[in-house]
Amino acid sequence: MNNKLSAGFLSHLPITRAVLNDKERVLLAVLKGQVKNRSEATKLLSIRSTTISDYVAELLAVRLLTEEPSERAGRGRPALALGVNANRVVTIVFQVISQSVHTFMVNLSAQIIAHEKIEAAPDSDNAALEAIFLKLYNTVIVQLPSGAKLAGIVCSLAGVFDRTTYRWIHSSRWPRMNNLDIRNIFRNEKYNISLSRTLDNELLMHLIQQDESTLLLHWGYGVGFAFGQSGDKIVEGGYAFGEIGHWHIPGQDVPCHCGQKGCLETVAALWSIGHSILGNDFQAGDDEENIATALATKDLSASPVMQQAVNQMATAASNVCRVFFPKKLVISGPFMKNAWVWQAFCKNFEQQNSFFGQKTQQLTMSHISRDLAVYGAAIPVLEQGLAELLSDAT
Repeated sequence: MNNKLSAGFLSHLPITRAVLNDKERVLLAVLKGQVKNRSEATKLLSIRSTTISDYVAELLAVRLLTEEPSERAGRGRPALALGVNANRVVTIVFQVISQSVHTFMVNLSAQIIAHEKIEAAPDSDNAALEAIFLKLYNTVIVQLPSGAKLAGIVCSLAGVFDRTTYRWIHSSRWPRMNNLDIRNIFRNEKYNISLSRTLDNELLMHLIQQDESTLLLHWGYGVGFAFGQSGDKIVEGGYAFGEIGHWHIPGQDVPCHCGQKGCLETVAALWSIGHSILGNDFQAGDDEENIATALATKDLSASPVMQQAVNQMATAASNVCRVFFPKKLVISGPFMKNAWVWQAFCKNFEQQNSFFGQKTQQLTMSHISRDLAVYGAAIPVLEQGLAELLSDAT
């Protein structure tokens, strides 16, 4: 996976608070590559050299910083170069990608230093998925770098789950899974366990790049949305927040995985219409990126199934925008890779999205990569672990 991040991204991480103390400013300046030694830190941050030395000493003591001789340039003693011990704080992220469960170990420099995955069969139940999570954990934990602090474990999930009870209630990928207790999987571990929505993590990356109210709508195996305001404030809502794929569509009565009939997903989601629009090119559980490739070259303009899906998705997007009135609507998922689908969606949405003459200012397609979304899940856990170490650096 690509771990090269833009300067703007690194300027935001791993400390996202607007107001930093001077010790945090020193650490962040080294992490961003703005300063290479104590002298440069003194000049850039306008902090007295003796104070800089105190902060550096404290950060060295907790092994967040390193200081080693740099290459000699001319006569005299070589200067001491500052560096960040990126593996001092790491987190483990579990994420569902198509029909597989992945686990990633992420450090402070947004590097994925370990990655494992296991495919889960479509008929997997609670016991099967619990065994997969535990096997992945046991495989990745032995790759923990020496001297690293594991700040916690975060499960980045799709579908319906309850953060308060740590239960994964439903996923369209595994209909036989029901109310899986995530915390119970790691009952023998002392680390902090947290749950987050995959869509929220992707949305965080969009907010970092452009800080304005944004509604992210995903259209793939399932249908759902996430909403965030300026200042990286993501709306969490209740356990089924954003699951518009289970809105009822009048006149429809096809059974849905959720147990109801006539849901939006029954006329728009890949699990429902994939075979109709792609035929043998569609394999249930295939990676959404592979499906996007197949969709990109397919002529779908004459497909009544696809036309209905576009119309219903545009209506759903317009209705959600009437609730949140975002400045920006971002659409993600494999369907957007088809030029006709994208153009038809945009045209339909624009026709519906005029409200007292006001419209959503931007309608764009998501280009956020999966590795950045993984780091979005890791940010809160890394921040907490880093804060604990910084509080010890006194």
